[in-house]
Amino acid sequence: MMTIRNLDFFGFLLVFLVAIIGIGTHYYLRDRRRELYPYGKWDELLKRLAPLDHQNLERIALDPAVAPYQEIQLVEATNPQEIWRVLGGMRGIELMEKNCSVLVDLVFYVQQWYPEALLVAEQLRLNAREVEWHIGRLKATAKSGRPPVAAAEYLQQAVAIYYHMTREVLALYEQANLPGLADLQRAL
Repeated sequence: MMTIRNLDFFGFLLVFLVAIIGIGTHYYLRDRRRELYPYGKWDELLKRLAPLDHQNLERIALDPAVAPYQEIQLVEATNPQEIWRVLGGMRGIELMEKNCSVLVDLVFYVQQWYPEALLVAEQLRLNAREVEWHIGRLKATAKSGRPPVAAAEYLQQAVAIYYHMTREVLALYEQANLPGLADLQRAL
């Protein structure tokens, strides 16, 4: 014979089981999605890219003072305070650092269909670590009370490496003739 207490117990048990099954299903589907898209979906990767002024980055990166990463020599040198202002201060630097990891993920995303991208992916990963190092030095300089422009060398090198990374990613997508090239060019 069913009493009200038994009904309450079975109702609670049913709600508990449904909750456990729902949570389990959620985590199973999340893990399954990570298996299918280990670096995220294309649209999600593009949304993670923060907008930075490409023309200013190019102007800073191609400055003759940044010898290892320059491709074209420009006559005018860029003032460190102007670089800081153009990039948007520490916020712009942090966006650039975040974009570095997204660029690496974009190349690993391509590697699923274009295995030759492995070398580019590893080089970009190393470049991203170098940018993080330079930005770490900038943050340490800012914390010490000195203006971040005092570390102009770190700032300029970080921008040059980041700009070089964007060029490599675009070149890879162009070389592999991938359909997302136009979207990527707009995002960068």
